[in-house]
Amino acid sequence: MFIFISGFSYAQKKFYGSLEEAFKESLKVTRLSLSDDEKIVEIPESIDKFVNLEILIIASNPKLKKLPESIGSLQNLKSLKIIDNKSLSKIPKSIVNLKNLELLSLDRSNIKNLPENIGNLTNLKDLYLTKNELKTLPISISNLKNLEDLYLNYNQFEEIPISIKSLEKLKRINFNNNKIKAVPNFIYDLPNLWGLFLENNQIEKIGQELSNLKSLKVLALENNKISSFALDLSNLVLLQSIGLDKNSISENDLQFSRSKLSSGEIYFKKKLD
Repeated sequence: MFIFISGFSYAQKKFYGSLEEAFKESLKVTRLSLSDDEKIVEIPESIDKFVNLEILIIASNPKLKKLPESIGSLQNLKSLKIIDNKSLSKIPKSIVNLKNLELLSLDRSNIKNLPENIGNLTNLKDLYLTKNELKTLPISISNLKNLEDLYLNYNQFEEIPISIKSLEKLKRINFNNNKIKAVPNFIYDLPNLWGLFLENNQIEKIGQELSNLKSLKVLALENNKISSFALDLSNLVLLQSIGLDKNSISENDLQFSRSKLSSGEIYFKKKLD
């Protein structure tokens, strides 16, 4: 996960590393990182004094249990990373008020549910939710029309939520290491999707509809339960790789699919019994 920052003036802005330091000149603070601090138990409501804050990182604070609702007042915030705080299991509902937010990362935060109105974050481009306890997504996710990256790997999904059906700007979807049994047809209708990551699930079948993904470059299906993969993939002219390791696919199927490739490679090592 990367944030690309362009422009000389922006690059010169200071990154504050503590609240004590930041509160001394609160109006100057545009970047704040509260990370790797075993003393932090909660963050004060007065964080809303940082009215010009654009980037906020709250990461690896093992005793942090609570975030302030006032975080939703930071209207200039573009990037919010709340990562790897082992004692934190709840995210303030007020984050749905961050209308200018473009990147939200809640990786490794033991989250079981997202705020129902997360779809209010209509400028969001990147949503990272790796290693939580999520089983479903709020219906309002369908309002994130600008979303390009959606990472939900290492969660508890048994199916791909239909709420992402209308997210036509999606470029990468990551559902690695879940419990997904099938790929719904609406996935194959996402026009800009170039990366689809579904490793370590329980998927049994991939349909010929896969060839509808004209923008597809990378497909990861390693370690599933796929037994048949005889597909005409000649429409996938941008394809770079399909990973099929540790499935139970016949050599005849592989030969057929490989013969129909316009570009790219299919990688396969048989699953060991």
